[in-house]
Amino acid sequence: MNRFSLAAIALLVLGACGGDEGAPGEEGATGPVTTFFENGNIMLGNGNPMIENGALVMTDGVVTDVGPLDQIEHPPGADRYDMSEHTVVPFLVNLHGHVGYQRGTNFGSHNYSRETVSVDLDRSIYYGVGAVVVLGTDIDDTASIIRDEQASGENSGARIFTAGRGITAVNGFPSRRDGLGDVPIQVGNEDQARQAVRDLASANVDFIKIWVDDNRQVSGQVFRGGQLVNNFSSDTKLSSALYGAVIDEAHMNDIRVVAHLRSLADAKALVAAGIDGLVHSVRDRAVDQAFIDAMLENDVFYVPTLISHEVEFVYGDEPDWLGEGFLRESISGAVIGRLRSNAIVRGFRDNLNAGTRRQEFDNAMENFKTLYDAGVRVGLGSDSGEAEKFPGFFEHLEMELMVRAGLTPAQALQIAVQNSAEILGDDDFGPLEVGNIGNFTIVPGNPSEDIRATRNIAEVFYRGVAVDRSTMMTNFTN
Repeated sequence: MNRFSLAAIALLVLGACGGDEGAPGEEGATGPVTTFFENGNIMLGNGNPMIENGALVMTDGVVTDVGPLDQIEHPPGADRYDMSEHTVVPFLVNLHGHVGYQRGTNFGSHNYSRETVSVDLDRSIYYGVGAVVVLGTDIDDTASIIRDEQASGENSGARIFTAGRGITAVNGFPSRRDGLGDVPIQVGNEDQARQAVRDLASANVDFIKIWVDDNRQVSGQVFRGGQLVNNFSSDTKLSSALYGAVIDEAHMNDIRVVAHLRSLADAKALVAAGIDGLVHSVRDRAVDQAFIDAMLENDVFYVPTLISHEVEFVYGDEPDWLGEGFLRESISGAVIGRLRSNAIVRGFRDNLNAGTRRQEFDNAMENFKTLYDAGVRVGLGSDSGEAEKFPGFFEHLEMELMVRAGLTPAQALQIAVQNSAEILGDDDFGPLEVGNIGNFTIVPGNPSEDIRATRNIAEVFYRGVAVDRSTMMTNFTN
């Protein structure tokens, strides 16, 4: 696979640059490289209104000035980049993703390799997603090796952060799910739970993921890969004693713990036990004031993964976005064709759980808005990389659902940029503010009026340098 490295992209020419100062980087390797992006709109990603007809000054990958064009001076000798009729959008951060499991129409841990992980990371940055936190499905040290290489500038794609293998109960979710059975660490007592944490700590994980869900289905039916499987019994749920031991041991090792969950009762118990983040929505009922107060008092962050919950039924509705060229740029026609086939569409429509999942999605949307309005820290996550959940593309769908739930585009982007970067705790990401790294996309149109405009990317800039997306696209074969 033809990979691009930080050293390689540093040699790329910003082909759209004009002016008489010469091409970017012409000053030579010994001097600073400054680029003056002008005549376009700038969404800062910090909740402030979009800057119309703005300018952005980048020096060696760092924002040195940003604001209205008539207030920003063109630095002497700086290269020019004309952004007319385009908008700058900062990199998104995905706090709940998965990588390496999907190869064509085949999904499972057996596909996990350095190649498949790298391709998914390329898919993410292709769509302007600069970081992905992989929650519980990195089955070996591939992710940590790539993470460390990226930190030293030896690798590329979206930056990866890893929770290693997640922790569940014996026969707990998702240990009995096709393609994931060998992934979770199954623990049956507190000693095993603490040892699992110590093992993960020694592997230098960034988070620890736990599953607290019995995966209960209506009428014993579960829908898998377009097929209905009957006589399905619920999984064993990780008990409060076991996840309490995980959280306690993790905090002694200075590692944050995040939880997959479904119910309000479990969410309340997890917050009381000291959880750091909830990485799915409360879906069984409306959240109450006691839960809101506990989230605020304990500063627990909330990653609603709305698109992940919608996908549990939406393919039966034949969503319009399956036909978008923006998706087809990174996913093969065979994958999309399968999801649009009569068998899959009928399977989703006939699924006895569909009505329950629709109601859970509605609850998730309402709870997200309630918690956001109450001031709970909310981050962006899509669960992308799971079966039929597409890396990079799904993060944009997540922002669209946030807007559908009642947020403005600027608020949704602030969640995806500033909030998520702060939760992640990495200075490479965040709003386009002076002193921050210049990671952004340039899109036609105006995302402040229609968030879907982020799904029409003209260029991606990593540390102020254009990424060769056309070369990357040739590697997206599945």
